[in-house]
Amino acid sequence: MKYLSTLHHRAYSLAALLALSASPLALAPGAQAQEPVAIEANVALVSDYRFRGVSLSDRTIAIQGGFDVNFSSGFYVGTWASSIEPVGNSEIELDLYAGYGFEAGGLAFDIGALVYTYPGATDVHYLELYGSAGFTTGALESTLGLAYAPEQDNIGGDDNLYVYYEAAYPLGDSGLSLTGGIGYETGAFGDPDGDGDDKWNWSLGIGWTALGVDWSLSYVDTSESFDEGDATAVLMISKSF
Repeated sequence: MKYLSTLHHRAYSLAALLALSASPLALAPGAQAQEPVAIEANVALVSDYRFRGVSLSDRTIAIQGGFDVNFSSGFYVGTWASSIEPVGNSEIELDLYAGYGFEAGGLAFDIGALVYTYPGATDVHYLELYGSAGFTTGALESTLGLAYAPEQDNIGGDDNLYVYYEAAYPLGDSGLSLTGGIGYETGAFGDPDGDGDDKWNWSLGIGWTALGVDWSLSYVDTSESFDEGDATAVLMISKSF
């Protein structure tokens, strides 16, 4: 259930999210009649895992992938993982999430909860709540969203708020899409360079499909003055099943 959200997740550029498609699978004839289920999987290789503009893979290549189980009622559950620069004793980020997507008033809404985990590490897992609204203006597809982590010991006893806007615009019949976005973060993760100012991040990219896979190339930058937040170009190759 992606609705162009930054959430599902996070390392995927908007172009890649637009290219993902669900593959309905019948769990059993009786079960499908009562509750149709769509199961989708995705894998990706990225030149840098940038989360809200900041590199979590030490500015090197990361391998990523996940699964979603979507129910016709609008509910979904899923998991997503990426290789990362070590957090404690862990070199894997494993996210577990559940939510509900629905349409109302011409908008596509997505609400849910996500837990960031780091297998092998302790005292670093934390919970985040999220919501977004997607809408279309002509050919422009837009999403406004937020993610809120309430106060938790594992994020220093603080809370965290991230708000963002993302957009995608297809370039006629070329098969290319322009993508872009901007985000603002304040709280536990809002000042990674320690200068006292909250973080902004932004991106601009292009996405396309070739050789049976989805591609995107994005320029990513932040307002932060440290190596992991410096401007860079991120190349992604992804595939959904």
